[in-house]
Amino acid sequence: MGIWQKLVKRLAPSSAEIEAESRQWWITCRTCGNSWNLWEAGGVRYKAKGTKASYAHCSHCGRKRWLRIQRAK
Repeated sequence: MGIWQKLVKRLAPSSAEIEAESRQWWITCRTCGNSWNLWEAGGVRYKAKGTKASYAHCSHCGRKRWLRIQRAK
């Protein structure tokens, strides 16, 4: 569990709702196409809209890549 997740669990009154919504978001590598769950990766997104791009480490490629964070369809 990531530091943001621990903070949410400790401070937020509706942490179950935040976890449920965060589990609906997926991270996708724009280079290799590998996808994984945002919550499983240690991230939190709550009451968010749209798609977010982040330059971070892809666990499949093994290198820093542009990753897309979007809600599952």
